[in-house]
Amino acid sequence: MKIRYLALLGVLAPVLGSAAAHADTITMAATYFTIGESDQDMNHLAPGVFNNEVQNSLGADGLPILNTAAFGCSSNCFTATPMPADLTKSGEITWWSPALNNGAAGGTSDVTETGTGTITLPYSNGSFYPPNGGGTNDENGFQAAIFSTILNVPTKESINFNVGADDIAFVYLNGSLVCDLGGVHPDAPGTCTSGVLPAGANSLELFYADLENTQAALTFGVTTAGISGGPPPTNVPEPFTLSMVGAGLAGVAAMRRRKKAVTA
Repeated sequence: MKIRYLALLGVLAPVLGSAAAHADTITMAATYFTIGESDQDMNHLAPGVFNNEVQNSLGADGLPILNTAAFGCSSNCFTATPMPADLTKSGEITWWSPALNNGAAGGTSDVTETGTGTITLPYSNGSFYPPNGGGTNDENGFQAAIFSTILNVPTKESINFNVGADDIAFVYLNGSLVCDLGGVHPDAPGTCTSGVLPAGANSLELFYADLENTQAALTFGVTTAGISGGPPPTNVPEPFTLSMVGAGLAGVAAMRRRKKAVTA
């Protein structure tokens, strides 16, 4: 029985050790997209660095909304032209949605989902080309990606962000914009605001897209004092599995007690 007891502890040790090792690590799930060269927005948008391109909240489909008067903006509206045309009727930008992107003049979607993965913060990729941020150039399309995570916060605390990109990067904390880096430009830092994380689970999303031939890059990081961790490691058992292991340990202990009683 002692051997079985130690074997069960051997199963738990790497699991608990892995969870502890990842306690202060922030990881983000990644979904990668390639935007076709024929897309009406690619190589066709206003040059420059802008910090007012999207609205403060995500749209009904979970995508950034273009910050223009046509979609409800009343002050500090985005006016640089040419403007994005890959939009839903409510103004959501569709570079990250094969289903909602209609291509030029309502044609076939120019957006293709190509893969998923994870990144660890701080993140830096100076050649963020398709496919999946690992290519050598964008001659076969343009890279886009959505990164997301849940920040698990034990107590309320402040958080700071830093982002840079060629070209655009929009960051949302609990659905509200905290970094707005718009426009077509060489690798440049974005404008970010500090935030406060309430205790509990907080959502963090980053929308990235390269919009023009020549260069593609993305950097992103957060500074915070007490986040307990990002998404749990994939090798951590589900609660049901942990309860079963716990029950197994309890059973082993009970059997050992019965054995001692018989011997006595």
